[in-house]
Amino acid sequence: MLFVYQAIGKSGRFVDGRAAAVSIAVLRGDLMRAGLTLVDARHDLAGELVEVLKPKRLPRAVLIDMFGYLRGMLGMGIDMLSSWDSVAEAIPNRMAKEAVSVIQDAIRQGYSLADAMERAKVFPPMALGNVRAGEQSGTLDKVFESLEANFRQEQALAQQVAKATMYPLISVVVLFFIGVGLLAGVVPQLKEIFPPNPPLPTKILLFLSNSVVDYWWTVPGLTLAVVFSWWRAPAEWKARVWELLYRVPVIGPVLKNVALCNLFDNLALMLGAGVSLLVSLELVSKSAGSRAIQVRLERVLQQIQRGGKLSDGFRDPFFPAVTAGVLAQGEMIGAIDTYLKRLAGFLRDRAQARLTTLATLIEPLLLLFGGAMLMLLAMGIFLPIYGQMKHIGH
Repeated sequence: MLFVYQAIGKSGRFVDGRAAAVSIAVLRGDLMRAGLTLVDARHDLAGELVEVLKPKRLPRAVLIDMFGYLRGMLGMGIDMLSSWDSVAEAIPNRMAKEAVSVIQDAIRQGYSLADAMERAKVFPPMALGNVRAGEQSGTLDKVFESLEANFRQEQALAQQVAKATMYPLISVVVLFFIGVGLLAGVVPQLKEIFPPNPPLPTKILLFLSNSVVDYWWTVPGLTLAVVFSWWRAPAEWKARVWELLYRVPVIGPVLKNVALCNLFDNLALMLGAGVSLLVSLELVSKSAGSRAIQVRLERVLQQIQRGGKLSDGFRDPFFPAVTAGVLAQGEMIGAIDTYLKRLAGFLRDRAQARLTTLATLIEPLLLLFGGAMLMLLAMGIFLPIYGQMKHIGH
């Protein structure tokens, strides 16, 4: 937890600060060792929220450029420190420049490259494992090339997912704000011309308008509540939510296939670099796409530690039916990394096909939704007006 505190030093001067600790008692002990006496402390929820929202890892595009530059520099025979200088000059990302500074300082102090990158705290565990294996085998240039290609594949798939979902999201947001604007600004102005007992569409319209005007605060309130609940939720609860999400028709299988093809790509990359199977599984599980996948990878790891096979661990119905058979074939001929790449390619093709289907389904659904919204507004507004005009004619 993060605390904001006020303490007093040996000189009697008050000191304000912020620090992370398990509890106030632990914070008090930490401050005493620093020569400070705790006066007051409170839980800093705002600071924790900022830390949660703050990026903890370098963006995928930055990693692609970084490993590409390192591969090129090492291929030309440039030493490691000079190679990182080139990375800092070529990549404008502020977090990357800070990471390069930390890495160079650590290398000068005698740390290995993997340990230096780990001190920067911005690289995924999978990348660190590959770099460590590359240092031991003397194939860092090949490792950087493989990491660049792997992140480039992930980027391409992520862009395709974003392309398929961006238009529907923008359309839904625009329709939402148009509807809210009409309900909050137009419908209240028409209440005086509506009869005391309006038709059903008008009653629905008035109910929605009153709800928007009187209870608008529930939308941001519920949004913040959901975000805070997810932030504080235990890991088991998050896993169950992901399980339900993966079962949603059309969308769920796409999300699962995208996460699994990235998982198998990373696992193949680490095994191909010479990292042991147990270490590879442990590192890959830390960067898995969801808690539901992490739980299953932990079970696979435990089964292998008990002497089981990798293919047996993936016989869980959660994974595609083809997974266990492909891995068993790879184990039989001693080429698990090759078959993992083939499995990742198969799942990637399936995800791309489902994305195409999803894109074709979403457009007519949006048209139906927008048409229904306009129909409700038109009927709610014009039916009572038409009824009054008809009554006046009689």
